[in-house]
Amino acid sequence: MRTLPSKRMSLLTEREAQLVLSSAPRNLAELSPRELRGRIVRTRRLMEKYQDAAQRQRREALRKELPSRSRRAEGNRNTLQKAEYFALTLARFEKRLALLERKAQVRTRAASSPGPRRAKRAAPARAAMEGRKPARRTRVAGRTAKAAAPRASRQKRGGALKQERFPSLKRQAQASGRGRRTQGQRDARR
Repeated sequence: MRTLPSKRMSLLTEREAQLVLSSAPRNLAELSPRELRGRIVRTRRLMEKYQDAAQRQRREALRKELPSRSRRAEGNRNTLQKAEYFALTLARFEKRLALLERKAQVRTRAASSPGPRRAKRAAPARAAMEGRKPARRTRVAGRTAKAAAPRASRQKRGGALKQERFPSLKRQAQASGRGRRTQGQRDARR
């Protein structure tokens, strides 16, 4: 017997219902891979929560466990139903994410494999680069960034190069260097 959507949604809280409804095919198409990953984590957590609750309620109903509340659990049908909804929702999210990742892989393979047209374009660019030294790379705030970059491109990129100007990061680097020097002095005295 299939339950009506209104009955199904009455078991769920508003946020849970929104999560389940966002797994509908028309809503899945609008989600990015990052949003999908977040919803997968939320859905898995809720599914496990209700599976654990159903198991606890079952044990209470069979009198194998002391009741966690003043009244003993009599059944766990609704809790099992909620766990099943979230399992189906999780499957939909994971299927959509797998599809998007497959498409991204195909795009990167197509971009990385040099076709006959690409090889002709890349040859002059490589010849022009042979005369120059490669840009020196430095470590800044946990990322690798080019040290010698033109002023216009620095403004566009932001990120690690922007963080070079933060005095707190300069202080942090100075402090870690000082820690290494004092440790070296202590080791030398032994």
